[in-house]
Amino acid sequence: MRTTLLVGMLILIGAATGAYGQNVVANAPQGFQSQFHAVFEAFQQQNESVMQDRLQTFAIPAHWFTDSFVPAQAPEFAHQYAEAFAVFKRRSAANFAGIDALKTRLHVDAGIPVDIRTRRWTPAESSSPPHLPALRAPLLPVQKFEIDCVLDAPGQGARLTSWIESFIYIDGAFRFFGQGGKPFWTTSLQPRTSKSPDNIRKPKPHTYPTAEHPGPAI
Repeated sequence: MRTTLLVGMLILIGAATGAYGQNVVANAPQGFQSQFHAVFEAFQQQNESVMQDRLQTFAIPAHWFTDSFVPAQAPEFAHQYAEAFAVFKRRSAANFAGIDALKTRLHVDAGIPVDIRTRRWTPAESSSPPHLPALRAPLLPVQKFEIDCVLDAPGQGARLTSWIESFIYIDGAFRFFGQGGKPFWTTSLQPRTSKSPDNIRKPKPHTYPTAEHPGPAI
């Protein structure tokens, strides 16, 4: 029964991941920015199918579950991940869709464009996931990213809202690993709104590095 369940979950994850080609991105903050910003670009173009395809590039490949977990427990973790990943996709789309309403609530001119900028947390800002006996292979480094929605116009730069997600880097791309700083197996699978206090930060002015004034290396 467990084997059948695992095969079914891996088919769902693997088929979706392999249904279209995926570009390799660098295992660096710039690589994550490129991969995630492509999702936002599809949203701005109102291309739902492309946006979903690009969100799917963040799915952990099917082989990771069999490679990483003891056979008796791999099906359970594959099932938990499939549900958590579905929530991640819905949450990302909902955060994008809520931008216009957020502008209205904050009395921001609706005509001011917005952009997505990301920042990888430093090791000092992050914490390692708790030890998990079911793992039979060392866990890949978990990278926590802050995703900021900012005003993108001359003289602007205020952050409208932001949220935090964790990722691991596998097979040339970043893969969703958990909401906030928690791995997918410890977080509640109930969807959270853009107002969730442990995942969303309050808007505030924020200055971003430019080519002339680069920020610190992360």
